This record gives sequence, C-alpha cells and structure tokens, in this order.
Amino acid sequence: MVSQTKFTFDLPVLRLLENEHQYLTYLMNQWHPMVLGIEQDRYTLEEARNVLEKLRKQIIEFLDPLKNHTDKEEAYLFPALAKYVGDEQGPILAVEEGHQEIDAYIGHFLHHTRGNLQDFSMQDIKDVTHDAGEAFETITIHFIKEQSIVFPMVKDILQKEEQDRLFNQLYTPIVDLKDLL
Repeated sequence: MVSQTKFTFDLPVLRLLENEHQYLTYLMNQWHPMVLGIEQDRYTLEEARNVLEKLRKQIIEFLDPLKNHTDKEEAYLFPALAKYVGDEQGPILAVEEGHQEIDAYIGHFLHHTRGNLQDFSMQDIKDVTHDAGEAFETITIHFIKEQSIVFPMVKDILQKEEQDRLFNQLYTPIVDLKDLL
C-alpha cells in the first residue's frame, strides 16, 4: 500500500520545494539505517566494511539531487527573499550556512572513504560514518528550518508575480531522468 504524501503548502513554488525535500528525505532514509547499524555495532568488521562501501555509493548517488536542489535555492530562492530581509544576518544567512555545513560533512565523509576500505578498523569505520550521521541530522533540521521559517516568508513577503517567477525558475528536475529508467 502506498502512503499518501501530505503537503503543508498550497502555493505551487512551495509545493515544488516541499516535494524535493520529501524526495531527498526518501533517499536519505535509504542510507541512514546503515549509519545507525554501524553506530550500534550491528555488524562484524567484514560486514561493516561492506556496509561502508554501500553507504559511500549511496551517498555519492544522493549528492547530485541534493546539490541540484541547494544550487536552485541559492540561485533563486534566497536572492528573492534577500531583497526584502537581507542576507548578512538572519534566516537567509542561516540557511546558506546550513548548506555549507551539509557540504562539509558529506565532503569529509567522502574524502576519508576514498581508496581501499578493507584496511579500515571498526573504529575507523565508526569515525567516518559519524560524518554521514551528522549530515543526515543536519539536513533533516535544515529542511525543518526552511519549511517553518523560509517557506512562510515566500508566501507572506513575495508578491504573486515574484512567486510565479520563482516557480518558473525552480521548476527543473533535481535528478537526471535517465537515471530513473
């Protein structure tokens, strides 16, 4: 049975962003159980090495949709709002910094999992997996902040024409459709 997805916002541009958040959350929920399994010592060393390889692969696959989403926000959403609320402090700066924090956790994880993972000890695996766990938590909190602070600003501050323009700018896929076939 397929569950019905609930949206918070009726405004098309916000529905679009909310849908992207839901898709990215779906992808994160594919790899986060591996993080938890490693953190909770559910695997032997050999199993943990194999899980780490699979985790790395899934995070690499997650990276393009995430980056496509955040690039669109940075190119269109944040500048549209910054005209009214500025970007040197406050919510726009905070969400932009959130993007940098997410990039740092994922980048650190990918950097330290390059090469032969068969030489990793269980502690090495736990240490690098910690970054993936932090990325998951940071992204989850980031989405909540955007949906509870930034999205209502779009609805309340931007004029109808600006909302429509923003929708047209953001209405691009975050995944390569060939990858879905």
